[in-house]
Amino acid sequence: MKQSIMRENNLVNQLIFKVGLTEQQISFMDNKIIIIAKHKRIPVLEIIESSSDNLAEIIDRLLIDKYKELLLRNLEEKLHFNVQLILKDYDSMREISGTIILLEKKIESYLAG
Repeated sequence: MKQSIMRENNLVNQLIFKVGLTEQQISFMDNKIIIIAKHKRIPVLEIIESSSDNLAEIIDRLLIDKYKELLLRNLEEKLHFNVQLILKDYDSMREISGTIILLEKKIESYLAG
């Protein structure tokens, strides 16, 4: 199950950012999936950030929203999860993101089929 989630998470990152993750860890807790991932900042965003922090924040927010939309769709369609909520944050200085996925049921119920 973790490998399938990692694959979908990496795929969504490649679709949006055109680059895959360098590292990711997945944890399950009741009805929550927690993903901690390391990835490189898109070079163009580094340039924008050096010129305008506000503009970089707006673009980051748009990209995160699109990421959440695509990840939700993939998790529901491909892994048959009933997703209630996806939360994501990204620290551009450390190039680490954290994602929390809240499911309707405990993860064990999805493992059982």
